[in-house]
Amino acid sequence: MNILETWKNKIIFGYYHHPAFIRPEREDAGFSVRLFANGTLLYQTYCLNVKCEPTILASGRATLSEVSVSRITRILAGYAREIDALPEYTNNGSCDGAFYDFVFSGKFVSTLNIQRTDFAEVMQEHPMYYEKYRFDMADENLILDVFTKIADVIKQDGVLLYLHHLEAGNEKIY
Repeated sequence: MNILETWKNKIIFGYYHHPAFIRPEREDAGFSVRLFANGTLLYQTYCLNVKCEPTILASGRATLSEVSVSRITRILAGYAREIDALPEYTNNGSCDGAFYDFVFSGKFVSTLNIQRTDFAEVMQEHPMYYEKYRFDMADENLILDVFTKIADVIKQDGVLLYLHHLEAGNEKIY
């Protein structure tokens, strides 16, 4: 069960970072952020129960200003065509590590070990990899562009969102 898949039609933006390798009662099963149209930003950390389902460890909320919500909505609208064209899953050749799941205005996208790619460098150093994964790399760069712009807006309201951690106010959440 994916936290964001359940909420994708109710939020304007969502992010869920969780390990690819799961085992029952794992203490660290990642964190999620969900932004609703009214400016409520919910964040949660998770562990896994014996059925390997995410169980909430801690939960909190922040309220984003109307200006921030409006800016995020405009960012998403500006990328609407590109977001709509994204596949539900990207494949960059990774087999383990962590999942990075996103919701952009109802569009769910899951990635494994997402990273920004310098196309010229990969083309020169790993041409076969470039040929095989160039479209996935382009999709991941787009996802990171949108994510970074949204994270920059959220920062104005005291929430620091990064791929691997989250801070709200002066408290490190994950």
